[in-house]
Amino acid sequence: MIDDLRGKAVVLTGGSRGIGRSVALALACEKARLAILARNAGGLAETVREVESAGGSAAPIACDVTDEASVHNAVDRATQALGGIDVFLNIAGITLQKPILEAVPEDFQHVMNTNLLGVVRCTRCAMPHLKASRGVLVNVASIIVSNPFPHMGVYACSKWALAAYSHTLRQELHKTGVRVLTVYPTVVRTDMLGEEPVLARTPSQSPEACARAIVKAIKKGKQETDTAWLPKLTGLLFRLHPPLTDRINRLFLPRNYR
Repeated sequence: MIDDLRGKAVVLTGGSRGIGRSVALALACEKARLAILARNAGGLAETVREVESAGGSAAPIACDVTDEASVHNAVDRATQALGGIDVFLNIAGITLQKPILEAVPEDFQHVMNTNLLGVVRCTRCAMPHLKASRGVLVNVASIIVSNPFPHMGVYACSKWALAAYSHTLRQELHKTGVRVLTVYPTVVRTDMLGEEPVLARTPSQSPEACARAIVKAIKKGKQETDTAWLPKLTGLLFRLHPPLTDRINRLFLPRNYR
């Protein structure tokens, strides 16, 4: 268990905005050594500036998780910069709001290529280093796995697939010393929320609160964690009484989506 992140070599994807940026800042406060991967150069540079302002340091590395060569190059550079990898966080993700019957196969392929296959690419590259350090792999799924929401079906499918991948990996790695942590964030107030107006009325949390929950779970040795208490309740209710949960979900829909 990594109960102290001071001096640990930590690599994260999706670090140019939102949850990724907030996690980077939270890790900087823990005195971890960071390599931050992202494809948005401007956002990546801003994250590094904020990390340095918080007293930390980070290696900014360009990476497109949908491109195999880019992932290999980025993980190699991160490993060289840090001298290894103790913790690897798969945070990069995209969203899509569309009624499920209007979604075409290309929509699913586009979202899956980042939210699932991006994780697969990064994990395969990082795993030899995590096995060497007996480190931690963190995969960020979504609370939508336990409580699907209207118009978010394509995104939900990608996160269900990621959760299944993460659970399977955890079991298959049990003899290696590598711990797999799957995170289920609630709705988080990031710029991605602007792409999801259907979620505008749902309870949400700040990216800083989400980041604190993720760092706490890493330090406590958890294998699964939510980031807020309300989604735990609605997820349990969905399993016990799906029709009731559907009615509750509709209460949070903006009027033009009901």
